Amino acid sequence: MGILSGLSKFGVNMDDDIYGENKARDNAESDARAAARAEAEAALKAAEEKKKREQEEPSFILARSYTCPVCDRPFKSLAVKANRARVVSHDLDLRPVYEPVDQLKYIVISCPYCGYSALTRSFSNITANQKKLVREKIGSNFSPEAVVDEKNFYTYEEALGRFQMAFATSMAIVARSSEKAYLCLNMSWLVRGQRKGIHAGDAKSLSEIDECREAERELRKKALEGFVYARQNEDFPMCGNMDQYTVDYLIAALYYKSGEFDKALKLLPEIVISTSASRGIKEKARTLKDKILAIKASKVIPDADSLED
Repeated sequence: MGILSGLSKFGVNMDDDIYGENKARDNAESDARAAARAEAEAALKAAEEKKKREQEEPSFILARSYTCPVCDRPFKSLAVKANRARVVSHDLDLRPVYEPVDQLKYIVISCPYCGYSALTRSFSNITANQKKLVREKIGSNFSPEAVVDEKNFYTYEEALGRFQMAFATSMAIVARSSEKAYLCLNMSWLVRGQRKGIHAGDAKSLSEIDECREAERELRKKALEGFVYARQNEDFPMCGNMDQYTVDYLIAALYYKSGEFDKALKLLPEIVISTSASRGIKEKARTLKDKILAIKASKVIPDADSLED
């Protein structure tokens, strides 16, 4: 006679495996604890790696001396030492991925006294009228920050603040649309680097990742708007050395990341068949075109996160 055989007369049916549910519950709890431990270990490892990077980063950085062309005051700005940051890959939208330190954090020079800020390549290129505009629209209300001597590397937050000052400068001097778009693009790259350095281990980090994604989308949208406008109204090269085909590919890549596949496809064939486009840009355009055609053929639209990454 089974231990539960008499329950049927009461209209109750129970599994003869009287410890089955205990084992299932205990196994589930054990799995949950194991998953929690693994998550905690991963979070700890990520934190340790971040701390290690921050400890190592100053060894790749030096303080360079500059004289502000607007207020004529000398100051120092941090920069990556020569040949210490190497490009290991490029994202679909041409973002350079650096190791062992993200050089994008150090490509803006910002005067700590008057606020004038610009990309390294254009910091000294400012006219007398533009200097006047910077003094009136930025310098007159600028609150000086801590001087660079007090820092040995820039955090992503500090780097983003410097980019924001560079963008404010570009607005004050009424810079070209392409230059504003390029700043937005670089800011979106910077935010992506910040996001990829966050380990998704808890609610706070997930919230930070979501904030980064939202910021990146807004910056990418502004970059796309600016490049489309500049493409119609400015001459080439743009932003230093970007030719027509590089800009067209970049616009197509930004359309792709925004899920606007048809607009991207309109730009890519001309790049692929061009005899003037560089081999690298043609290959990227061909790869992106094939990627979009495969998506359209499958009729399965990837989620926004996978498009952005």
